[in-house]
Amino acid sequence: MIALALVGLLACQAPVSDVQREQDRKSSQSSSSKKLETWPDKLAKQKVKAFQQALKPKKVSMADRKRALAELQGGKSQHLIKPLQKFIETDRSVVLRREAIEMLGDQPKARAKKAILKLLGNARVTGNPQVQAGLIRSLSKAGYTSKDWQEIDDVFAADYDNERIPVHEAILELVKVHEEKQALDLLLDNLDEPIPGNVDAADNPPAAYWKARWHAWAAWKSKVKEALKAITGQDFGSAKEARAWLKKNPLK
Repeated sequence: MIALALVGLLACQAPVSDVQREQDRKSSQSSSSKKLETWPDKLAKQKVKAFQQALKPKKVSMADRKRALAELQGGKSQHLIKPLQKFIETDRSVVLRREAIEMLGDQPKARAKKAILKLLGNARVTGNPQVQAGLIRSLSKAGYTSKDWQEIDDVFAADYDNERIPVHEAILELVKVHEEKQALDLLLDNLDEPIPGNVDAADNPPAAYWKARWHAWAAWKSKVKEALKAITGQDFGSAKEARAWLKKNPLK
């Protein structure tokens, strides 16, 4: 009865951050469709110097920082990577940091990916879910390979707080795009509706955990199925069904 009541309570609650997730989706589509000009070294260095000069004063307004960042948009150069990385590490605005992260993901892949991985390993930077989600999306488009999975392997299930839904969705998108088989356990663990097996068990998480996890699951459950289909080519209605199929059809 307690479990049923909990499920009923959760079902009455609407998933959060729908507007923000739609904005992220549109931003990602816009970023993937734009074409950047490869800047000559001289021009790129001039742009970087002007950018750094604009940020030198101790107190620079957000509007001025945004204008400075905009001067680096539209271009691609290895010289932009370090300034963007530093900006992401130090700027106060989440909005501007996310813009810089998107730009970083568009830079020459080998060096950009190295910078993104370093940022993903910086707990102070990834402490903001919007920033962390942006970094994962940029990693996806900056030459992600399976060996990079270790950098985000434990991130998904570490916290189901609803503020971290963008992080969950960014990981699921990466898994789908790159057909990341190492994520199979993650997907199977989050395919079914999360319901406590035994609410009276001593090790059962509190109701707040299940409430947060249910909200998160409701927001991205379709993405879990999409990622599983991308990897297996199959539609599954439950984790039990998926595990049975995988037992008969092990993936190479």
